[in-house]
Amino acid sequence: MKKSKIIFIAVMIVLVLGLLVLPAFGQSPITAEIDRNNISTDEAIILMVSIDTSAGPSSQPGLPPMPDFQIVGTSSGTQMQMINGTTTVKSTYNYTLRPLQAGTLTIDPITVLVNGQSYTSQPISVNVSQGTGNRQPAPNPSMSSLQGLGSLSSLLNGAGLLAPGSSAPPLDPADAPTELVGQDFFIEGEVSNPNPYQGEQVMYTFRFYQAANLYDQPTFEPPAFSGFWSEQLEGQKEYTTEAAGRRYRVTELQTLLFPTSVGEAIIDPAQLTIPGGFFDRGQVLRTQPVALTIRPLPAGAPADFQGAVGQFVIQAAVDKSEVEVNDTVNLNVGIGGFGNIEALPDPVWNEGSAWRAFDSKAKTETEIVEAKLGGTRTYERVLLPTTPGEQTLPGLTYSFFNPETETYETVTTDPIVVNVTGTVGANQAPVVAATSDSSFAMPAGAEQLRPNKPAAAVSTTSSTPLTQNGVYWMLWLLPLILIGGVFSWGQYRQHHDANADLRRSNKAAHKAKSALRQARKEPATANVAAGRILSGYITDKLNRSIDGLTTKNLAELLGTHGIEAALTDRVTTCLALSEMGRYAPSGTNLADNNLLSETEQLIDALDAAFKKI
Repeated sequence: MKKSKIIFIAVMIVLVLGLLVLPAFGQSPITAEIDRNNISTDEAIILMVSIDTSAGPSSQPGLPPMPDFQIVGTSSGTQMQMINGTTTVKSTYNYTLRPLQAGTLTIDPITVLVNGQSYTSQPISVNVSQGTGNRQPAPNPSMSSLQGLGSLSSLLNGAGLLAPGSSAPPLDPADAPTELVGQDFFIEGEVSNPNPYQGEQVMYTFRFYQAANLYDQPTFEPPAFSGFWSEQLEGQKEYTTEAAGRRYRVTELQTLLFPTSVGEAIIDPAQLTIPGGFFDRGQVLRTQPVALTIRPLPAGAPADFQGAVGQFVIQAAVDKSEVEVNDTVNLNVGIGGFGNIEALPDPVWNEGSAWRAFDSKAKTETEIVEAKLGGTRTYERVLLPTTPGEQTLPGLTYSFFNPETETYETVTTDPIVVNVTGTVGANQAPVVAATSDSSFAMPAGAEQLRPNKPAAAVSTTSSTPLTQNGVYWMLWLLPLILIGGVFSWGQYRQHHDANADLRRSNKAAHKAKSALRQARKEPATANVAAGRILSGYITDKLNRSIDGLTTKNLAELLGTHGIEAALTDRVTTCLALSEMGRYAPSGTNLADNNLLSETEQLIDALDAAFKKI
């Protein structure tokens, strides 16, 4: 009998765990779709890849070979949605594809790593008919994804802030640098505006000119961008140009910059290391420093100006127009446009004395649109009316400096009227007044209350005294047992939390080895995976993130933990190779398995070095 009970309990546990795990396997975090399935050779489509990152960090999509399509544009962004208290975060990648021939074309499955696990989308079929030869302008993927922001994006569009512009064309051969003549490899860095205002967006463009084949992947080290808030654009541009009778393949990487201080500023040189071959020692290329003069904002700013630079609109609405005294109403405010959305100052709140206001944390969503950083910042303020009648929420004003017109501008919302019903204290409990003899006076109307109903007679059928009942004493012990349990649980949680970092550090190597085994199954993303796995191992081992550290800072950090310089150099080289894998020109080849093997050897060496400390 006892054995059958154990089997029954085991079966039930397995069934429950199966029900809990089944949804995780049944739903993939990656979806891929196109905006339409029937086009001609004159048209283009948008391939939209969406990754649910709520389950953990994800890699960029690994696109399959596309011999039937030409990628003519890319964009990316992040979408956040909250439904019934559940927040979902999705990373979106949009690719504009132009078909190269007619027929039924197929986009093969796309692969992505989410929290170390590989997922694959379904293949997509496209019916392409023969066109007339007059190609239509390609749709803008950034515009398409931005429209999903809701009513505020419609307001931006109505204000003219989302009017489509023309993307920067590839470099004209006549504008090729004179130093390029005769060079097999050349790099340069330039900014779109060397004399911006403080807080104005500047585009930094890095170009790599290649007239000869590479023996191996080059190592790219971007500038530190000291004195700027930076946002690197995802993806890269590739095209060809001619100079001095030679054809060059050009790879562009772009970074959005927002200067944070006034005066002279220098962007340090970017560096690209070209590996050598059997008969070539290789070379190290550096760009020239880029000098900028940051202008201060002009005088004459409005009184409510707090430093916003860009182009913005504002809107406000309440969730209900009629409310009772001491009930709440939600004021929803949205600011959207183009500029440094992450550093956007809050508006000046002015509800007035008829309201009590409670702040809530702002939510920010950003999007790259036509090579400009844009997005929205939304607020939800809880308001409590204190006075009955028609109460007006004054319109909000928001002032900013528009660098395109070089003027200060102010946008406003309309006043909102809310009808507040009831009387002050109507929803509060009645107050009982105290008399002079310390007794309490009954509230008005209490004399009309019904008399209390007589209580039923108490049954006295039990002849055993209560103190002789065992249950009575067990109930007295119950609080002591609960107190002891709470104390023991607190001690366990304290010990568990105190050793969380140690456990994560001890499991870092095992976690990294598991990720490496998985990465070997996905050769297309092996380069990116190697750097991510090595960075994750170091982060877990040191209990601090190394994202954003320069090569010099990372070397200093490892040195402070007793890691030798030779081993540190191997780490920084491996990370640089992995980073370059993301921006490798098409047609080049990197020994993916060698990079993964080097990563595994580095983890073993680092683990041994950390254990000696």
